[in-house]
Amino acid sequence: MSETPASPGGSSDNPADAVAVTDNSTAVSVSASASASASVSIKVPIPLLREDVTENAVDDSEDLPDDDFKEATQTKNYNQRHHHNRPPGTRSRAQELVPFPFLPNVRPLTISDLESCVALENAAFANPAHRGTREKFEYRLSTCPELCLGLFCTIPPDKLGNFEIDTFPPAHLVETGRKDGAKSVLMAHIVSTRSRNLFVTNKDMDYPRDFRTNKQTTIRLGHQEHGSTVCIHSFAVHPKLQGCGLGKILMKSYLQQLRNSECAQRCSLICQGDLITFYERFGFRNHGTSCHGFGGGGWHDMSLAMKELPSYSAKPRPRR
Repeated sequence: MSETPASPGGSSDNPADAVAVTDNSTAVSVSASASASASVSIKVPIPLLREDVTENAVDDSEDLPDDDFKEATQTKNYNQRHHHNRPPGTRSRAQELVPFPFLPNVRPLTISDLESCVALENAAFANPAHRGTREKFEYRLSTCPELCLGLFCTIPPDKLGNFEIDTFPPAHLVETGRKDGAKSVLMAHIVSTRSRNLFVTNKDMDYPRDFRTNKQTTIRLGHQEHGSTVCIHSFAVHPKLQGCGLGKILMKSYLQQLRNSECAQRCSLICQGDLITFYERFGFRNHGTSCHGFGGGGWHDMSLAMKELPSYSAKPRPRR
């Protein structure tokens, strides 16, 4: 999902911008401490969501085998492992698309990733009205970075070839002094806040305008530190790498991290009708039509109780 600019005197995000999956918004409760510099592999699955109305920030046809996501988040031998698991002479879809070694890793996002997140958001959503604003990313990455997760790939400049990706210019060096000048490039992200509500609301998607100067605000707007629901406001995979399983890796890793941290009771989101099945694959339940009328309506409230988090088989939940 994506967000639209705030209207004067009103809420700044739309339900669609609270979650960034193809075209729906999401709320999830999660809390985890993140190191600003360390790259940490996540050992468990987690869902991601975006709020996009007409475009798809995440391709729900991703082809990563369902039993492979954990290894992909834990090892740097992603490319080698997939090479051994497929017929001789064949390569993964991702490796067919990029000229550099495709070795993704998942780590917490920090405020230093702001420009990369904005670049990814702009690439994922062609319609400016469906994008989260830079101010919202700054607020969320500085206020609750422990609820934000990114999937990165190490790319040496001389290996980039003719492959252009919007998140390469703002990417940071993997380490100073490294001879090949490799950068850690953002390929997908999930950006969230905490909420006191069961489902995503307009206030959850908004943010206090004085967040840079007032760190002790008690206003019921945006992130609620003691909330038990995590609202995913942005879930996006770069369009050039959709269909490669990155969204599945990130979503499962994020959800599993929530469960392991025992810091949230539920994960909630809003989505369009055509994405209901996509989220049901990860255990989300459809609670019916949402009160949000953004983007012409058609939104549905969905949530996943942490205690009901399944051992992901990626099989659709039967409709009731």
